[in-house]
Amino acid sequence: MVYEEVIIGKFVDMRSITLDDAEFSYNIRMNEKFRAYVGQPAHTMEQQREFIKWQMQQPGDYYFVVLNKKAERIGLIGVYDIHGKMGEIGREVSYGNPLETMEAEILLNDFARDILKLDKVCCVVYLNNKKVMRMHKKNGFEPKAYIDRNGIACAYYEHELDYGNSKVRRLLNDIGE
Repeated sequence: MVYEEVIIGKFVDMRSITLDDAEFSYNIRMNEKFRAYVGQPAHTMEQQREFIKWQMQQPGDYYFVVLNKKAERIGLIGVYDIHGKMGEIGREVSYGNPLETMEAEILLNDFARDILKLDKVCCVVYLNNKKVMRMHKKNGFEPKAYIDRNGIACAYYEHELDYGNSKVRRLLNDIGE
């Protein structure tokens, strides 16, 4: 689905992906740095365009381009597969610095909670993505299960969207002042 508004943060902004973003989204997903962690990337630019066309029409599927404050595209992130009060977050890849990446995640969670009215989100992380696995552990999240996605071993996480006093949010607020 297309969310018509730009989501504005202190360090990044996010807007719904458009067909004009096909080349960017294709290239970032094919980048060697991310390729092992992004699921099934499109094999061609045209397949990426077709995915974006499909995604823009899907109820309960929001895909955002992350922009730095110079309005440069630096990443992708989304919430999708929404059922009731729960959705999956992911599709995240980012050229941004850690602060920009953290804020994009917080903005997405805020969107899921405040706009979509979700109570809970889940995410699936490939076990070979040690960086994200460490980040979840550091934030106090433990896998609820281990699953297979597209033939790849993954950890499945769930968490409530009531995190207004989280230490990450306080840190970002302190830095932004």
